Amino acid sequence: MARMLGTHVGMSAMVLLTVSCSAPSREYAVPADLCGVEVAASALEPVLPPGKDASLHPTAVGGNKRCRLHVDGESVLSTSIEPWEKDASVQDVARVALEVDPGDTQSEDHRFLYSKKGAVGPVACPGANTADRSLWATVRVTHDDATEEQMKTLITTFTDAVAAAGECAEVLG
Repeated sequence: MARMLGTHVGMSAMVLLTVSCSAPSREYAVPADLCGVEVAASALEPVLPPGKDASLHPTAVGGNKRCRLHVDGESVLSTSIEPWEKDASVQDVARVALEVDPGDTQSEDHRFLYSKKGAVGPVACPGANTADRSLWATVRVTHDDATEEQMKTLITTFTDAVAAAGECAEVLG
């Protein structure tokens, strides 16, 4: 009986090792920036999937600046920096953002809304009291590996990075 139990435990260990060794891994370097906006790897890395190659794809449509991160040719992360009316609320922005809704989890300070796949938040622009518009950021993942807490960390880090990168002046003019 002990020999049989030992055999089963040994086989189970081998299966676990095989599964853990064959799990997909991240072979690409986590980008230091998302299309010119420096984002801390500690906020970005947890929401990125495994894969071999990563590339960034910036686009601009009207006043909106978008950045897509592709892994192995597939879009896995998308960010957006968008001008809105000065009095826009986080719920207003969430209504049109992908993968986040006005009823999703809200941060304690009510600035951010986030889900497991998307998040929105305002960018604290210097001199915003005189601007007739506000600046908002969105982040979205296209896979199911992120958590709400990771998306909250990413959107708060990303909005701070957008302000630090000078995007306020560039997008709001």
